Amino acid sequence: EMDGAAGEGTEAACGNYDIRKGCTKIFDPVCGTDNVLYGNECLLCFQNLQRKTNVRIKNRGMCQNPSPRSDSAQN
Repeated sequence: EMDGAAGEGTEAACGNYDIRKGCTKIFDPVCGTDNVLYGNECLLCFQNLQRKTNVRIKNRGMCQNPSPRSDSAQN
């Protein structure tokens, strides 16, 4: 599968979460390959589901070069 983000970042373990029930509010930040900070891995999976995207985990913790869109992670 060759898409733009192939080989970049780590696949999020979305199978570990029941996303339809929602995500916990535990702050365990991950930085996506879209340079957006997600409050936790589940929230990244949730956004992928909502937006039909395939953002992966660039790194755990804060983003080094956050995108301006990262503010939306607080909503």
